[in-house]
Amino acid sequence: MKNIFTFILYIGITISTTTAQNKNEKLYQAVVQNDLTKTKKLIKKGADVNFVKQSGPWVKVNLLITAINNKNLEITKVLLENKADVNWKDGFKTSAILYGANSGNVELIKLLLKYGSNINDNDGKRNTVLTAAKESKNLEMIKFVEQKINKKSKE
Repeated sequence: MKNIFTFILYIGITISTTTAQNKNEKLYQAVVQNDLTKTKKLIKKGADVNFVKQSGPWVKVNLLITAINNKNLEITKVLLENKADVNWKDGFKTSAILYGANSGNVELIKLLLKYGSNINDNDGKRNTVLTAAKESKNLEMIKFVEQKINKKSKE
């Protein structure tokens, strides 16, 4: 009887884990495809906004960084509203705000800062929010980041 109970428990856990994994994978695909409606629906069904997609032995990406790399402000906002970890770093030690600054989209940076990103963040290899902004070649982004850094240093 104990063996049967253990087996049934194992099957239940496996099914539950597989279902959760499927929801999370579907959410990842929705974010990749810039599907706002599907993203919202899957989050309501319990998909994890902090799901990390393992793309190789050391390559990991989360949903927030994926949305930012897609320059999708709406999905980024939905993920943040649902408690996505704004400070998570990928395998390169790069956070969402560095990717956002590199995108050249000032509205993305403003949103990330609103949810707690650090304007002085870096990847430990001399890449900062400012260097990422400069790589974007967007003068508005560069000026915005410089102003935020200067304001922060005066506090």
